[in-house]
Order: sequence, then C-alpha cells, then structure tokens
Amino acid sequence: MTIEAELIEFLDGNIKSGGNKKRDIEIIKYYYGLHESPWPTLDETANRFNIGTRERIRQLLNCKFRDYSNKDSITSLRHFVDILQSREYWLTSEFEKHITATNLISQHTHVKGIFNLIEDLNIDCGYEFYSPELKVATRNSIGINNDTCLLKKAHINELRKLLKKAQGLPGRCGIANLNYIKEDLGDYYQLILFLIEKSKNSWVKANGSDYWYIFENRDNTIINYCEKIFGVIHSIDSYKLASTFRNSLDGRSYHYPYPPVDMIHAYLKSSIFLVNSSSDVKFIGETTKLNDIEKDILIFFENHTETSFSALKKNLLQKGYGSANVLKTTNHSPLIYVDKTQGRTRYTYSLIGRRKLLQDEIQEFNSYELYLRRLRALLEDGTDDTREQVARKEQHILQEWLFKDKTHENCAICGREFSIQSLVTAHKKPRANCNDAERLDPYIVMPVCLMGCDYFYEKMFVYINGMVIEAGLELPNAKTESSYIEKIVGRRVDPRWLLGEPSFFRSPNMQSPIS
Repeated sequence: MTIEAELIEFLDGNIKSGGNKKRDIEIIKYYYGLHESPWPTLDETANRFNIGTRERIRQLLNCKFRDYSNKDSITSLRHFVDILQSREYWLTSEFEKHITATNLISQHTHVKGIFNLIEDLNIDCGYEFYSPELKVATRNSIGINNDTCLLKKAHINELRKLLKKAQGLPGRCGIANLNYIKEDLGDYYQLILFLIEKSKNSWVKANGSDYWYIFENRDNTIINYCEKIFGVIHSIDSYKLASTFRNSLDGRSYHYPYPPVDMIHAYLKSSIFLVNSSSDVKFIGETTKLNDIEKDILIFFENHTETSFSALKKNLLQKGYGSANVLKTTNHSPLIYVDKTQGRTRYTYSLIGRRKLLQDEIQEFNSYELYLRRLRALLEDGTDDTREQVARKEQHILQEWLFKDKTHENCAICGREFSIQSLVTAHKKPRANCNDAERLDPYIVMPVCLMGCDYFYEKMFVYINGMVIEAGLELPNAKTESSYIEKIVGRRVDPRWLLGEPSFFRSPNMQSPIS
C-alpha cells in the first residue's frame, strides 16, 4: 500500500462523517505534498481551498489529524525511513526514483511533503534536505530544482569541513583535481563531486577518472593572472595564454600538481570571465594594476617584438632590480610568452598579446559580445533576485539574441522558415545541465519550430552530430513521427547554429560524469 493510500484510509476511519469530510482529507493530502505543491505553506493551503486563514488550516490539521495520530498510525512510513537510512546520503532525485520504484509513493508525490508528515508524527529519521552549499534547503530551492541532497544531520559539520577543503584546493592550483584529496574524502567523494558540480560558480570538467574544477567566485591564481594581464593586453590566443599560465604556475612551489595546458585551455575557452572570438580571448572581469617590474617589462616591449633572456635581464638589472626578482619575473611572468621550441639555450621572450589601445576602449562590441556581457551581468543580479527572476531575465535576453527585429527565422533542425511566433528559444543542452558559463552564453540557444522539431530534439529522437541531423532514440509504433524524422535526418545545419562549444550538443549515448 502506498503512503498516500494508507493516509487516506487512516483519515477516512478517524474523521467523522459530514459534508466537509472529503474536503478535509484533500486539504491534509495537499499539505503533505500529495498534490501539485511540494511544500505548501499554511497560507498557500488556505488560498488553494478558499478556507479562510492560515490559523484555520492549522486548527484543521490539528483536530482532524495531528491530535490523534502517532508514529504508528501510518505503518508504511517505517519502510520509507528504513530505505532512507540504508545509505549515508542520497541525491534527492535519486531517492525519489528509488522510493517510487518501491511503490511507497506515486510519481506525483513530493518527498518533502512526506518528510513533513514524518516530522508531524514525531518519527526521527535523522535526515535533512541540504543545498549544494550544505545549507538547509529552503522552500524555494526545493520547489524549483533537483540539486538538493538528503544528508544525516549528525554528519553535516564533517561534510562542511570536507567541502571547505575541496573549495580551497583550486586557489593555489588554479584548477584542482578532486583526486588530490580522494583519500581524505573517503566514502563522501561522489557526494563532494556532486556538490561541486551543482555549486553556482563552479566550472568542472571530467577527463577519464580525473575531475578538474575551479570556483570562479573565489580567489584563484589563474583568475588573478587574467585580472593582471588584461588590464594592459587587449586579446590573446587562447592556447598561447594557457601555455603561458602553465609556465607561470611552474614558477610557484606547491605540493599538488598544477593542471596540464589542455585543461587550462579548456577553462579559458568557457570561463564566465572570458569572451572567445575565433582563437582569441578577451577578459570581461575587473582588472588589477601591474607592479613596478612588470611596468618596466611593458615599456621594454614597446620597442621589442621579441628578445633573448640576456637582453631582457640586462635591461631590468640596469633599472635596479635584484637578480632573483628578474629571474623569476622574466621566466614565469603571465605577461611574458616564453617560446621554448628552439631548445633551452635559444628561448625567445615576447609580450603575451597585443597592447590595449585607446580605440579598443571606445569601440563598439560586436553583437555576440554585447549579449554575452548582458547575460554574464545576471550573475551579479542573482545575489538579490530569486532564481525564477534571474531565469526570466536570462530567457528574455536569449530570445532577443535570436529574434530581435525579426519577423521570420529558420528552424535549426528542419531548416524551414517560420514566423517567430512558431519558434522557441531552444537550449542545445538542457538548461538544468549547464554550468554558469554555458547557461549565460548566447550560443547555447538556437531557434526550433513548434511543428515537431522542438519535441523531437528535446526528447532526443533527433540530435546534431557535427554539422548534420542524426536519428537518436527509437520511437516505436509511431509511423507518422518516424516519417517526419526520416525527412530531416541527414540535413546539414546552418553554420550559425553550430557556433559555440561542441559540448553544447548532446547525443543519446552521452553520460553525465555524476551518476
């Protein structure tokens, strides 16, 4: 028997017959998450059933249920708690699937409502809902996303210490590998990995068994490098920048390995602080000032395209800088690109990129950069606005990016032209699976028609592979739908809708790094 069925049976047997009995049972079911709302307030319940005030709902819950019920009234709750306590922790979405499979709840039942029922019956389960920041989840966060976890309240302080350790790791590394502290995390490794991935300001990338990450809202060596060099440099080749940053990191001692160049490059190509145009990147964050020796290096390169170590060293020594300072700055400065292709005795040194000029400051941004900056500015709004408010602003900007000043556009999937009323702003990758940099990138969306393509793409019956539409998941016993899919499979996608990271596009066999 489901918890809902047993609750109804209990209420039916204990509430006296009368004209309001059926309504009262529905009110109690609603309050405990057995309708559309996962965690309704007393006020919300009163409004839903048009029954006066919150105090009236409280009185009804007490006299019709709470006052005569106890921990043994709904016996199926014991099974629910036993399953909950069988693991040290659960992802809420995982627990919902597991508990639904046992037939204790139906698919429309909200787990948080069952927890409220357990609490009111004085059953101590020992678990609580927590956000990715390990704060007790709010009503708002539970209602709009599935990023919460069910954790033992007795272990939360230990988990917060482990998460803090993981959060501090990228500071010196630039980009950290969670495997560095895998032994310290023990059985909580997968949980900490999940919390990092779901954190608001994290950038993550799985590479085989390695899990690289950075928190873009925390002090970090790579971000500090960007703040320094982009105060004086306009734009830089992204791979050259990654190589220079790795060279700079090598000049710093640390007991964990620094990230490989390819991983630094992957981050630079998708950071919320950087705008990518062809192979070059620009920085859109706050910049910092150079120190004295860096200023003199900049002056030196005003008259030199490239130079040798000896020439640069001689110039700086003449200005009164000590040998140790000169050696470290010239060989490991993020401002200087060291070309090592000709061998150790023939290194050449050059400024990492083109100097920022006055016209760079006053020139208009191209359309992509303009919209990117508008979207990235929403990260600041997120501290004051609710997630729903930020999402609405975000969607409005993305719609404007695709359809501003247009009456018609072509569907990215079938290629046919439609009025913009028949097109949606479709995410190439599900929004819920995007990190901040992906979610706030104009290239994450494309126009898709409501004449079938939106449904087929969202459900993965078709997908984009390279530049072509491919057949995805099978759609059995659907002759009309299959005929439509056959017509668009093999069609080449307009290059406009292929811009952005290849990882924006998913395929039926792609798996998330978090299981």
